[in-house]
Amino acid sequence: MDRHRLISPSDIRFISIVRPFSSFNYIEDNFGGLDALRRLFSLARSSDATTLVVETIAAAGMIESENSALKNAYPDYASGGIVRLSFWTVEIKDTATLSRMTSNELLGYGILKQDLVPALKRRRWHVFEAVFKKYPHVHNCVPRPHTYSLTIGAGRFKIEGVLYCQQNALNKACAHVALRSLLTRLLPAGDVSYEEMNTIAERHKVPGWKPSEGLSVAQIRGILDHFRIGYRDIDYSQSPGLIDTMPYQKYAYAGIESGTGALVGFDLSGPALSNIGSHIIPFYGHTFNQDTWAPDADVAYFQIGANVGYVPSESWTSSFLGHDDNFGPNFCIPRLYIKPGQVKYVVELLRPNVQFGGATAEALALDFLYSVIPNISPLKNRWLGRLREWTNRQQIVMRAQSVIREEYITHLSALQDWEGNNEKAALCASLLERLPPVLWMVEISTPQLFPANERKLGEIILDAGKSLNGADGFNPYDVFIHARFPEYYFFGRDIDAEGKPRFLSIQSALLSHTSLYRV
Repeated sequence: MDRHRLISPSDIRFISIVRPFSSFNYIEDNFGGLDALRRLFSLARSSDATTLVVETIAAAGMIESENSALKNAYPDYASGGIVRLSFWTVEIKDTATLSRMTSNELLGYGILKQDLVPALKRRRWHVFEAVFKKYPHVHNCVPRPHTYSLTIGAGRFKIEGVLYCQQNALNKACAHVALRSLLTRLLPAGDVSYEEMNTIAERHKVPGWKPSEGLSVAQIRGILDHFRIGYRDIDYSQSPGLIDTMPYQKYAYAGIESGTGALVGFDLSGPALSNIGSHIIPFYGHTFNQDTWAPDADVAYFQIGANVGYVPSESWTSSFLGHDDNFGPNFCIPRLYIKPGQVKYVVELLRPNVQFGGATAEALALDFLYSVIPNISPLKNRWLGRLREWTNRQQIVMRAQSVIREEYITHLSALQDWEGNNEKAALCASLLERLPPVLWMVEISTPQLFPANERKLGEIILDAGKSLNGADGFNPYDVFIHARFPEYYFFGRDIDAEGKPRFLSIQSALLSHTSLYRV
Protein backbone atom coordinates (compact mmCIF):
# COMPACT_ATOMS: atom_id res chain seq x y z
CA MET A 1 0.00 0.00 0.00
CA ASP A 2 2.92 2.35 -0.55
CA ARG A 3 2.43 3.11 -4.26
CA HIS A 4 1.70 6.74 -3.42
CA ARG A 5 5.16 6.99 -1.80
CA LEU A 6 7.02 5.14 -4.54
CA ILE A 7 5.76 7.03 -7.59
CA SER A 8 8.42 8.85 -9.61
CA PRO A 9 8.13 12.63 -9.98
CA SER A 10 7.15 14.47 -13.13
CA ASP A 11 9.09 17.54 -11.99
CA ILE A 12 11.83 18.14 -9.43
CA ARG A 13 13.40 21.28 -7.93
CA PHE A 14 16.16 21.89 -5.41
CA ILE A 15 15.92 24.79 -2.94
CA SER A 16 18.56 25.88 -0.46
CA ILE A 17 16.86 26.54 2.88
CA VAL A 18 19.80 28.03 4.74
CA ARG A 19 19.64 31.70 5.69
CA PRO A 20 18.25 33.99 4.34
CA PHE A 21 15.61 31.55 3.02
CA SER A 22 12.22 32.22 4.67
CA SER A 23 9.98 29.21 5.20
CA PHE A 24 7.18 31.61 6.17
CA ASN A 25 7.27 33.31 2.79
CA TYR A 26 7.62 30.02 0.94
CA ILE A 27 4.62 28.43 2.66
CA GLU A 28 2.41 31.49 2.30
CA ASP A 29 3.31 31.89 -1.38
CA ASN A 30 2.80 28.25 -2.33
CA PHE A 31 0.52 26.54 0.21
CA GLY A 32 -1.74 29.19 1.68
CA GLY A 33 -0.10 29.53 5.08
CA LEU A 34 -0.61 25.88 6.12
CA ASP A 35 0.25 25.65 9.83
CA ALA A 36 1.04 21.93 9.78
CA LEU A 37 3.57 22.58 7.02
CA ARG A 38 5.21 25.25 9.17
CA ARG A 39 5.78 22.50 11.73
CA LEU A 40 7.55 20.35 9.13
CA PHE A 41 9.90 23.21 8.33
CA SER A 42 10.49 23.82 12.05
CA LEU A 43 11.46 20.18 12.56
CA ALA A 44 13.75 20.36 9.55
CA ARG A 45 15.38 23.59 10.70
CA SER A 46 15.94 22.24 14.22
CA SER A 47 17.86 19.33 12.66
CA ASP A 48 20.03 21.63 10.51
CA ALA A 49 18.39 20.90 7.18
CA THR A 50 20.09 22.64 4.28
CA THR A 51 18.16 21.49 1.19
CA LEU A 52 14.50 21.14 0.28
CA VAL A 53 13.66 18.86 -2.66
CA VAL A 54 10.28 19.69 -4.21
CA GLU A 55 8.66 17.12 -6.51
CA THR A 56 5.39 17.16 -8.42
CA ILE A 57 3.82 13.70 -8.41
CA ALA A 58 0.68 12.15 -9.86
CA ALA A 59 -2.09 10.52 -7.84
CA ALA A 60 -1.31 6.85 -7.22
CA GLY A 61 -2.36 4.14 -4.81
CA MET A 62 -4.12 5.50 -1.74
CA ILE A 63 -4.20 9.06 -3.07
CA GLU A 64 -5.80 7.94 -6.33
CA SER A 65 -8.46 5.96 -4.47
CA GLU A 66 -9.11 8.91 -2.16
CA ASN A 67 -9.65 11.18 -5.15
CA SER A 68 -12.17 8.72 -6.59
CA ALA A 69 -14.05 8.60 -3.28
CA LEU A 70 -14.08 12.39 -3.07
CA LYS A 71 -15.41 12.63 -6.63
CA ASN A 72 -18.26 10.28 -5.70
CA ALA A 73 -19.09 12.31 -2.59
CA TYR A 74 -18.62 15.75 -4.17
CA PRO A 75 -19.37 15.71 -7.94
CA ASP A 76 -17.46 18.94 -8.59
CA TYR A 77 -14.36 17.74 -6.75
CA ALA A 78 -10.99 18.19 -8.44
CA SER A 79 -7.43 17.66 -7.29
CA GLY A 80 -5.39 20.84 -7.27
CA GLY A 81 -2.07 19.05 -7.24
CA ILE A 82 0.20 16.77 -5.23
CA VAL A 83 3.66 17.76 -4.05
CA ARG A 84 6.29 15.69 -2.28
CA LEU A 85 8.74 17.62 -0.10
CA SER A 86 11.89 16.11 1.36
CA PHE A 87 14.40 17.69 3.73
CA TRP A 88 18.12 16.93 3.66
CA THR A 89 21.15 17.60 5.85
CA VAL A 90 23.48 18.26 2.90
CA GLU A 91 23.56 20.64 -0.03
CA ILE A 92 21.89 19.16 -3.13
CA LYS A 93 21.75 21.23 -6.30
CA ASP A 94 20.86 18.69 -8.99
CA THR A 95 19.71 15.14 -9.68
CA ALA A 96 23.29 13.92 -10.05
CA THR A 97 24.04 14.94 -6.46
CA LEU A 98 20.73 13.50 -5.26
CA SER A 99 21.61 10.15 -6.84
CA ARG A 100 24.62 9.90 -4.51
CA MET A 101 22.58 10.48 -1.36
CA THR A 102 21.67 7.77 1.15
CA SER A 103 18.86 7.52 3.67
CA ASN A 104 21.26 8.82 6.33
CA GLU A 105 21.06 12.33 4.86
CA LEU A 106 17.25 12.32 4.71
CA LEU A 107 15.60 14.06 7.69
CA GLY A 108 11.96 13.73 6.71
CA TYR A 109 9.37 14.04 3.99
CA GLY A 110 5.83 15.26 3.50
CA ILE A 111 3.25 14.63 0.78
CA LEU A 112 0.94 17.62 0.33
CA LYS A 113 -2.37 17.46 -1.49
CA GLN A 114 -4.73 20.23 -2.60
CA ASP A 115 -8.48 19.53 -2.70
CA LEU A 116 -10.88 21.70 -4.69
CA VAL A 117 -14.65 21.63 -4.08
CA PRO A 118 -16.20 24.74 -5.70
CA ALA A 119 -19.67 24.06 -4.28
CA LEU A 120 -18.20 24.32 -0.78
CA LYS A 121 -15.84 27.14 -1.76
CA ARG A 122 -13.07 24.79 -0.73
CA ARG A 123 -9.57 25.25 -2.09
CA ARG A 124 -7.20 23.96 0.53
CA TRP A 125 -3.87 22.18 0.91
CA HIS A 126 -3.31 19.58 3.61
CA VAL A 127 -0.49 17.24 4.61
CA PHE A 128 -1.62 13.85 3.34
CA GLU A 129 1.25 12.30 5.29
CA ALA A 130 4.70 13.02 6.66
CA VAL A 131 7.44 11.19 8.53
CA PHE A 132 10.38 12.76 10.36
CA LYS A 133 13.21 11.07 12.18
CA LYS A 134 13.06 11.07 15.96
CA TYR A 135 14.71 13.91 17.82
CA PRO A 136 18.14 12.46 18.75
CA HIS A 137 17.90 12.52 22.54
CA VAL A 138 18.41 9.52 24.80
CA HIS A 139 15.39 10.45 26.94
CA ASN A 140 13.09 10.97 23.96
CA CYS A 141 11.61 7.46 23.66
CA VAL A 142 9.70 6.09 20.64
CA PRO A 143 9.31 2.31 21.06
CA ARG A 144 9.14 0.30 17.84
CA PRO A 145 9.11 3.02 15.17
CA HIS A 146 8.18 1.96 11.65
CA THR A 147 10.33 2.12 8.53
CA TYR A 148 8.77 3.69 5.43
CA SER A 149 10.07 3.38 1.87
CA LEU A 150 9.71 6.19 -0.64
CA THR A 151 11.01 7.37 -3.98
CA ILE A 152 12.79 10.72 -4.27
CA GLY A 153 14.05 11.61 -7.71
CA ALA A 154 15.20 8.35 -9.25
CA GLY A 155 16.30 6.80 -5.95
CA ARG A 156 14.67 4.69 -3.27
CA PHE A 157 15.07 5.76 0.35
CA LYS A 158 13.96 4.62 3.80
CA ILE A 159 13.05 6.64 6.86
CA GLU A 160 12.20 5.53 10.38
CA GLY A 161 9.49 7.23 12.42
CA VAL A 162 5.75 7.40 13.07
CA LEU A 163 3.43 8.51 10.27
CA TYR A 164 1.70 11.88 10.62
CA CYS A 165 -1.52 12.60 8.69
CA GLN A 166 -3.84 15.59 8.49
CA GLN A 167 -7.60 15.68 8.06
CA ASN A 168 -9.29 17.51 5.19
CA ALA A 169 -12.84 17.76 6.65
CA LEU A 170 -14.16 16.04 3.51
CA ASN A 171 -13.60 12.29 3.74
CA LYS A 172 -11.46 12.19 6.89
CA ALA A 173 -11.47 13.84 10.28
CA CYS A 174 -9.15 13.74 13.29
CA ALA A 175 -10.07 10.18 14.32
CA HIS A 176 -9.36 8.83 10.84
CA VAL A 177 -5.87 10.30 10.69
CA ALA A 178 -5.07 9.36 14.29
CA LEU A 179 -5.99 5.75 13.58
CA ARG A 180 -3.97 5.64 10.39
CA SER A 181 -0.90 7.04 12.18
CA LEU A 182 -0.87 4.09 14.57
CA LEU A 183 -2.22 1.32 12.34
CA THR A 184 0.59 1.68 9.79
CA ARG A 185 2.87 0.11 12.42
CA LEU A 186 0.51 -2.76 13.22
CA LEU A 187 -1.17 -3.95 10.02
CA PRO A 188 0.51 -6.60 7.85
CA ALA A 189 -0.25 -4.47 4.78
CA GLY A 190 1.65 -1.57 6.38
CA ASP A 191 -1.13 0.98 5.86
CA VAL A 192 -4.88 1.51 5.72
CA SER A 193 -6.89 3.72 3.39
CA TYR A 194 -9.57 6.14 4.49
CA GLU A 195 -11.97 4.42 2.10
CA GLU A 196 -11.48 1.16 4.03
CA MET A 197 -12.14 2.94 7.32
CA ASN A 198 -15.27 4.64 6.03
CA THR A 199 -16.64 1.40 4.57
CA ILE A 200 -16.30 -0.21 8.00
CA ALA A 201 -17.64 2.89 9.77
CA GLU A 202 -20.79 2.75 7.62
CA ARG A 203 -21.77 -0.47 9.42
CA HIS A 204 -21.72 1.30 12.79
CA LYS A 205 -23.09 4.69 11.79
CA VAL A 206 -25.99 6.69 13.13
CA PRO A 207 -28.50 7.99 10.54
CA GLY A 208 -27.13 10.90 8.54
CA TRP A 209 -23.49 10.25 9.38
CA LYS A 210 -20.83 11.70 7.09
CA PRO A 211 -17.09 10.91 7.17
CA SER A 212 -16.30 14.61 7.55
CA GLU A 213 -17.98 14.50 10.97
CA GLY A 214 -15.41 12.07 12.34
CA LEU A 215 -15.79 8.68 13.97
CA SER A 216 -17.81 7.64 17.01
CA VAL A 217 -16.54 5.29 19.70
CA ALA A 218 -18.53 2.47 18.10
CA GLN A 219 -16.97 3.19 14.72
CA ILE A 220 -13.42 3.28 16.13
CA ARG A 221 -14.06 -0.04 17.84
CA GLY A 222 -15.52 -1.44 14.64
CA ILE A 223 -12.41 -0.50 12.65
CA LEU A 224 -10.06 -2.01 15.24
CA ASP A 225 -12.16 -5.17 15.45
CA HIS A 226 -12.26 -5.50 11.66
CA PHE A 227 -8.47 -5.48 11.45
CA ARG A 228 -8.19 -7.73 14.51
CA ILE A 229 -6.21 -5.16 16.45
CA GLY A 230 -6.41 -5.88 20.16
CA TYR A 231 -7.20 -2.95 22.39
CA ARG A 232 -8.46 -1.85 25.77
CA ASP A 233 -10.53 1.32 25.85
CA ILE A 234 -12.59 3.40 28.25
CA ASP A 235 -15.46 5.62 27.18
CA TYR A 236 -15.47 8.12 30.03
CA SER A 237 -18.53 9.84 28.61
CA GLN A 238 -20.47 6.70 29.54
CA SER A 239 -18.55 5.98 32.77
CA PRO A 240 -17.28 9.32 34.13
CA GLY A 241 -16.50 7.82 37.53
CA LEU A 242 -13.68 5.75 36.05
CA ILE A 243 -11.48 8.76 35.34
CA ASP A 244 -10.20 8.73 38.95
CA THR A 245 -9.69 4.99 39.39
CA MET A 246 -8.63 4.25 35.81
CA PRO A 247 -6.84 7.42 34.62
CA TYR A 248 -6.30 7.85 30.92
CA GLN A 249 -2.56 8.45 31.38
CA LYS A 250 -2.02 4.87 32.58
CA TYR A 251 -3.66 3.39 29.48
CA ALA A 252 -1.90 5.78 27.12
CA TYR A 253 1.47 5.01 28.70
CA ALA A 254 0.92 1.25 28.50
CA GLY A 255 0.19 1.46 24.78
CA ILE A 256 3.22 3.66 24.21
CA GLU A 257 5.59 1.36 26.11
CA SER A 258 4.34 -1.62 24.10
CA GLY A 259 5.19 0.16 20.86
CA THR A 260 1.59 0.12 19.69
CA GLY A 261 0.44 3.55 20.82
CA ALA A 262 -2.75 5.04 22.20
CA LEU A 263 -5.58 7.37 21.23
CA VAL A 264 -6.83 10.10 23.56
CA GLY A 265 -10.07 11.94 22.82
CA PHE A 266 -11.09 15.08 24.69
CA ASP A 267 -13.69 17.85 24.70
CA LEU A 268 -12.84 21.36 23.59
CA SER A 269 -13.30 24.25 26.00
CA GLY A 270 -12.96 28.02 26.23
CA PRO A 271 -15.10 31.16 26.41
CA ALA A 272 -15.47 31.42 22.63
CA LEU A 273 -16.69 27.83 22.18
CA SER A 274 -20.13 28.08 20.56
CA ASN A 275 -20.81 24.38 19.92
CA ILE A 276 -19.80 21.22 21.70
CA GLY A 277 -16.65 19.95 20.03
CA SER A 278 -14.09 17.22 20.53
CA HIS A 279 -10.72 16.15 19.21
CA ILE A 280 -8.63 12.97 19.25
CA ILE A 281 -4.87 12.58 18.86
CA PRO A 282 -2.43 9.65 18.68
CA PHE A 283 0.30 9.11 21.27
CA TYR A 284 3.33 7.00 20.30
CA GLY A 285 6.23 7.97 22.57
CA HIS A 286 7.26 9.77 25.74
CA THR A 287 10.02 11.79 27.33
CA PHE A 288 11.83 10.56 30.44
CA ASN A 289 12.87 12.82 33.33
CA GLN A 290 15.31 10.89 35.49
CA ASP A 291 15.54 13.71 38.04
CA THR A 292 11.86 14.26 38.78
CA TRP A 293 11.01 14.67 42.46
CA ALA A 294 7.40 13.54 42.30
CA PRO A 295 7.64 9.70 42.63
CA ASP A 296 9.61 9.77 45.89
CA ALA A 297 7.63 12.68 47.30
CA ASP A 298 4.28 11.12 46.48
CA VAL A 299 4.93 8.10 48.71
CA ALA A 300 6.80 9.99 51.45
CA TYR A 301 4.69 13.16 51.75
CA PHE A 302 1.34 12.93 50.01
CA GLN A 303 0.26 9.27 50.19
CA ILE A 304 1.26 8.49 53.78
CA GLY A 305 -0.52 5.32 54.86
CA ALA A 306 -2.33 5.02 51.55
CA ASN A 307 -2.45 1.60 49.96
CA VAL A 308 -0.81 2.70 46.71
CA GLY A 309 1.10 -0.57 46.36
CA TYR A 310 3.83 0.52 43.96
CA VAL A 311 5.26 3.40 41.95
CA PRO A 312 4.32 3.19 38.24
CA SER A 313 7.18 3.83 35.84
CA GLU A 314 5.05 6.44 34.09
CA SER A 315 5.77 8.72 37.07
CA TRP A 316 9.06 9.64 35.38
CA THR A 317 7.29 10.59 32.15
CA SER A 318 7.21 14.34 31.65
CA SER A 319 5.42 14.38 28.32
CA PHE A 320 3.78 12.09 25.85
CA LEU A 321 4.92 12.32 22.24
CA GLY A 322 2.13 12.63 19.72
CA HIS A 323 0.78 14.19 16.57
CA ASP A 324 -1.93 16.81 16.35
CA ASP A 325 -3.29 16.92 12.83
CA ASN A 326 -4.20 20.60 13.25
CA PHE A 327 -0.66 21.66 14.14
CA GLY A 328 1.73 18.98 12.86
CA PRO A 329 3.84 16.01 13.96
CA ASN A 330 6.11 15.12 16.85
CA PHE A 331 4.84 17.29 19.69
CA CYS A 332 5.47 16.90 23.42
CA ILE A 333 2.14 16.86 25.28
CA PRO A 334 2.71 17.25 29.05
CA ARG A 335 1.45 14.11 30.78
CA LEU A 336 -0.88 16.01 33.09
CA TYR A 337 -1.80 18.84 30.71
CA ILE A 338 -5.11 17.51 29.36
CA LYS A 339 -7.43 17.81 32.34
CA PRO A 340 -9.00 14.47 33.33
CA GLY A 341 -12.49 15.96 33.26
CA GLN A 342 -12.07 16.84 29.59
CA VAL A 343 -10.87 13.41 28.47
CA LYS A 344 -13.77 11.38 27.13
CA TYR A 345 -12.09 8.41 25.50
CA VAL A 346 -8.81 6.51 25.66
CA VAL A 347 -7.64 3.50 23.66
CA GLU A 348 -4.60 1.38 24.51
CA LEU A 349 -3.61 -0.66 21.46
CA LEU A 350 -2.20 -4.15 22.03
CA ARG A 351 0.37 -6.21 20.19
CA PRO A 352 -0.91 -9.22 18.19
CA ASN A 353 -2.54 -12.00 20.26
CA VAL A 354 -2.23 -10.09 23.56
CA GLN A 355 -5.44 -10.51 25.55
CA PHE A 356 -5.14 -7.92 28.35
CA GLY A 357 -3.55 -4.54 28.83
CA GLY A 358 -0.53 -3.15 30.61
CA ALA A 359 -2.45 -1.68 33.55
CA THR A 360 -3.99 -5.09 34.25
CA ALA A 361 -0.58 -6.74 33.92
CA GLU A 362 0.88 -4.42 36.56
CA ALA A 363 -2.05 -5.04 38.93
CA LEU A 364 -1.63 -8.81 38.57
CA ALA A 365 2.14 -8.56 38.99
CA LEU A 366 1.71 -6.60 42.21
CA ASP A 367 -0.44 -9.39 43.68
CA PHE A 368 2.11 -11.99 42.60
CA LEU A 369 4.95 -9.94 44.10
CA TYR A 370 3.24 -9.84 47.49
CA SER A 371 2.67 -13.59 47.25
CA VAL A 372 6.30 -14.33 46.40
CA ILE A 373 7.88 -11.99 48.98
CA PRO A 374 7.24 -14.29 52.00
CA ASN A 375 9.24 -16.99 50.19
CA ILE A 376 12.31 -14.77 49.93
CA SER A 377 15.05 -15.15 52.53
CA PRO A 378 16.86 -11.82 52.99
CA LEU A 379 19.78 -13.63 54.62
CA LYS A 380 20.86 -15.29 51.39
CA ASN A 381 21.23 -12.21 49.23
CA ARG A 382 21.36 -8.57 50.30
CA TRP A 383 19.45 -7.53 47.20
CA LEU A 384 16.61 -9.86 48.15
CA GLY A 385 16.52 -8.18 51.55
CA ARG A 386 16.30 -4.80 49.89
CA LEU A 387 13.56 -6.09 47.61
CA ARG A 388 11.51 -7.19 50.65
CA GLU A 389 12.07 -3.88 52.41
CA TRP A 390 11.15 -1.73 49.41
CA THR A 391 8.09 -3.85 48.66
CA ASN A 392 6.84 -3.46 52.22
CA ARG A 393 7.43 0.31 51.99
CA GLN A 394 5.50 0.41 48.68
CA GLN A 395 8.56 1.80 46.94
CA ILE A 396 8.71 -0.75 44.16
CA VAL A 397 8.65 0.55 40.58
CA MET A 398 6.75 -1.47 37.98
CA ARG A 399 7.10 -1.20 34.20
CA ALA A 400 4.97 -3.43 31.96
CA GLN A 401 6.48 -4.46 28.63
CA SER A 402 4.61 -6.45 25.99
CA VAL A 403 7.08 -8.89 24.41
CA ILE A 404 7.09 -12.08 22.41
CA ARG A 405 8.88 -15.13 23.75
CA GLU A 406 11.98 -14.69 21.60
CA GLU A 407 12.36 -11.04 22.59
CA TYR A 408 12.31 -11.95 26.27
CA ILE A 409 14.88 -14.73 25.91
CA THR A 410 17.15 -12.48 23.84
CA HIS A 411 16.91 -9.88 26.62
CA LEU A 412 17.46 -12.44 29.38
CA SER A 413 20.47 -13.96 27.62
CA ALA A 414 22.09 -10.54 27.24
CA LEU A 415 21.56 -9.45 30.85
CA GLN A 416 24.60 -8.93 33.03
CA ASP A 417 24.40 -8.18 36.73
CA TRP A 418 26.53 -5.59 38.51
CA GLU A 419 29.24 -8.16 39.20
CA GLY A 420 29.41 -9.19 35.54
CA ASN A 421 27.48 -12.47 35.74
CA ASN A 422 25.31 -13.70 32.85
CA GLU A 423 22.39 -16.09 32.98
CA LYS A 424 23.13 -19.73 32.17
CA ALA A 425 22.61 -20.48 28.48
CA ALA A 426 21.01 -23.84 29.24
CA LEU A 427 18.37 -22.20 31.43
CA CYS A 428 17.57 -19.63 28.74
CA ALA A 429 17.22 -22.41 26.16
CA SER A 430 14.91 -24.36 28.46
CA LEU A 431 12.71 -21.32 29.03
CA LEU A 432 12.53 -20.69 25.29
CA GLU A 433 11.05 -24.16 24.80
CA ARG A 434 8.47 -23.76 27.57
CA LEU A 435 7.28 -20.16 27.38
CA PRO A 436 4.02 -19.23 25.59
CA PRO A 437 4.29 -17.07 22.45
CA VAL A 438 3.27 -13.67 23.91
CA LEU A 439 4.16 -12.32 27.33
CA TRP A 440 3.83 -9.42 29.68
CA MET A 441 7.19 -8.74 31.27
CA VAL A 442 6.56 -6.54 34.31
CA GLU A 443 9.92 -5.20 35.37
CA ILE A 444 10.54 -4.66 39.08
CA SER A 445 12.83 -1.84 40.16
CA THR A 446 13.16 0.90 42.78
CA PRO A 447 13.25 4.72 42.66
CA GLN A 448 16.98 4.50 43.34
CA LEU A 449 17.73 2.13 40.45
CA PHE A 450 15.10 2.84 37.82
CA PRO A 451 15.47 6.48 36.70
CA ALA A 452 19.17 7.32 36.88
CA ASN A 453 20.71 3.88 36.40
CA GLU A 454 17.96 2.37 34.22
CA ARG A 455 18.32 -0.95 36.02
CA LYS A 456 15.99 -3.41 37.72
CA LEU A 457 15.87 -6.16 40.33
CA GLY A 458 14.04 -8.58 38.07
CA GLU A 459 10.74 -9.17 36.35
CA ILE A 460 7.45 -11.02 36.67
CA ILE A 461 6.44 -12.90 33.52
CA LEU A 462 2.77 -13.39 32.61
CA ASP A 463 1.07 -15.29 29.80
CA ALA A 464 -0.36 -12.41 27.77
CA GLY A 465 -2.20 -14.75 25.41
CA LYS A 466 -4.69 -15.99 28.01
CA SER A 467 -8.04 -14.28 28.28
CA LEU A 468 -9.11 -13.00 31.68
CA ASN A 469 -12.75 -13.60 30.77
CA GLY A 470 -12.88 -17.38 30.43
CA ALA A 471 -16.15 -19.27 30.66
CA ASP A 472 -14.95 -21.12 33.76
CA GLY A 473 -13.93 -17.98 35.60
CA PHE A 474 -10.49 -16.52 36.08
CA ASN A 475 -7.75 -17.69 38.39
CA PRO A 476 -4.90 -15.15 38.45
CA TYR A 477 -2.34 -17.93 38.67
CA ASP A 478 -3.45 -19.20 35.27
CA VAL A 479 -1.39 -16.38 33.73
CA PHE A 480 1.57 -16.42 36.15
CA ILE A 481 4.69 -18.01 34.64
CA HIS A 482 7.56 -16.99 36.86
CA ALA A 483 9.21 -14.23 38.83
CA ARG A 484 12.93 -13.62 38.46
CA PHE A 485 14.78 -11.80 41.22
CA PRO A 486 18.45 -11.72 42.27
CA GLU A 487 19.71 -15.33 42.59
CA TYR A 488 16.31 -17.02 42.14
CA TYR A 489 13.42 -17.77 39.83
CA PHE A 490 10.07 -18.54 41.42
CA PHE A 491 7.64 -20.74 39.49
CA GLY A 492 4.06 -21.42 40.56
CA ARG A 493 3.63 -24.90 42.05
CA ASP A 494 0.18 -25.25 43.60
CA ILE A 495 -2.28 -23.74 46.09
CA ASP A 496 -2.18 -24.92 49.71
CA ALA A 497 -5.15 -25.81 51.92
CA GLU A 498 -5.52 -22.18 53.00
CA GLY A 499 -5.71 -20.99 49.40
CA LYS A 500 -2.21 -19.52 49.40
CA PRO A 501 0.12 -20.09 46.45
CA ARG A 502 3.27 -22.15 46.81
CA PHE A 503 6.31 -21.66 44.65
CA LEU A 504 9.20 -23.69 43.31
CA SER A 505 12.51 -21.81 43.38
CA ILE A 506 15.31 -22.36 40.87
CA GLN A 507 18.79 -20.89 41.05
CA SER A 508 19.68 -17.94 38.81
CA ALA A 509 23.20 -16.90 37.88
CA LEU A 510 22.17 -13.23 38.04
CA LEU A 511 22.88 -12.14 41.62
CA SER A 512 22.05 -8.42 41.61
CA HIS A 513 20.44 -5.72 39.48
CA THR A 514 20.46 -5.77 35.68
CA SER A 515 19.60 -3.44 32.80
CA LEU A 516 16.03 -2.53 31.90
CA TYR A 517 14.51 -3.84 28.69
CA ARG A 518 15.06 -1.54 25.73
CA VAL A 519 12.95 -1.64 22.59
